[in-house]
Order: sequence, then C-alpha cells, then structure tokens
Amino acid sequence: MLCAVPAFADAPAFDRPGIAFSPSVLGQGEFALEQGLPDFQHDDAADVDSRSWTAGTTLRAGLGRTLELQIAGSLWNRSSVRAHGVTEHHEGVGDTRFSLKWAPALPVDSLSFALLASATADTGAAAFTNDRPVYSLGATLARKVGADCAVALYANVDHSGGVDTWTVSPNFSFPIRGDLGGYVEAGRTTGGGESDSRVGGGFTLLLHDRVQLDLYALHGLTRSSTDVTAGFGVSMAWQ
Repeated sequence: MLCAVPAFADAPAFDRPGIAFSPSVLGQGEFALEQGLPDFQHDDAADVDSRSWTAGTTLRAGLGRTLELQIAGSLWNRSSVRAHGVTEHHEGVGDTRFSLKWAPALPVDSLSFALLASATADTGAAAFTNDRPVYSLGATLARKVGADCAVALYANVDHSGGVDTWTVSPNFSFPIRGDLGGYVEAGRTTGGGESDSRVGGGFTLLLHDRVQLDLYALHGLTRSSTDVTAGFGVSMAWQ
C-alpha cells in the first residue's frame, strides 16, 4: 500500500495511492481510513491469465508528533485464473499487517523523511496469504521542488522465509488545477525470484480538505512483470 508526496501543503498525509508511502505522519489524535474500491491486477504469462481484485483497507492513528500506528488488511479479495481452458475463481480475506511509522523533524524545511516498520501475519484465506509472516522495513525521502511539487525516493526490504525482497521507487508529484494533483512513478522489485519493473502514475482529488479520491495505473516493463496494476480509492481523515 502506497503514494506520492501530496502537492497540497494543508492536505492530510495520505499514503494512497502509489508504490511508496508519504514521508510524514498524522498528528496526535488524528485518524485516517484509506480504502481501495478496489485495486486490480492482471497478468498474462505462459498461457496463464490471472486477474485479482482487492478491497484493501488501512487504518492509521497519530500517536504523537513523530509516530503513527497502522493496521491494514483486506476483507474482500477475488481472483480469476484461467489455464489450459479451465478457469478457477477464489474469494476470501487477505493477510493482516501491523506497522509503526516514524517521521522525525529535519533541520531543512524542504526535506521530509519517514521509516515504516511492519509485520504481516498470515491470516488470509488459502488463495490470498503469503503462508508465513513477512517483516518489512521501508523508507521515503522527499524534497520539495518549488512551491507545490516534490520528488521522492522510496526503498523497502521484505524478509520472509529466509528470503529478502527489495523494492526501489522514485516519484514526482505536481499540482494540476485547484485541488486536483498528479504524480508519476517507477518501481523495481528484485530478490526471491524474478524481478518486477513497472512505470505509471495517477491522480488525486481533495474534497473538503479531509477526503481524497485517487485513480492510478502501473504498466509492467518486462516479461516477468505484472502486466497491469490499477485502482480507485478513497481516503479520509478526522480528529
């Protein structure tokens, strides 16, 4: 789960959408709900066509000036896999992730940085679980460019079953008009098997300063990459 740096200084620091997460935390006593409506993946490789839909949910709570607690999961998932003329469908819940986010104050106002440490429990249905716990550590470093734009670099490592998987993703966010913003990003994941390289972007629309709609898409660049990842979602914050 996932995002570009918000182009609007007064907007809540939502983590949707995108590969990365926002380099800031919610204030103490603030809460946020981020919901996929849903997110979608399609991959067609070696005569196997697979499609999946995930209604992922992230609940966030600000614990102080620099700390935030997150709980994430997906109560509804659906997959469709067609191979050799036979199609199988599955539905069920996904795994559950618990995270702690730390965003220290930096001496340079134009820079922002956050670390996100996570543990994912294998609580999902058979078709939607990793089958073992996953431990993750990610970081986002962002720099403002001008008044409203920003560039950011995200890096993450997942450790599960003795295997490390690395992800690196740069992004650039910018305002378009009014409360409509956009971003572009690229990402590469390696380790634990074949690599995955993607490029894409999305849009965010801020409503009433506390609600954000998002729309995004990513396209796979190599034969081993997921062909298409896309989604629509809503995020809201309150005190």
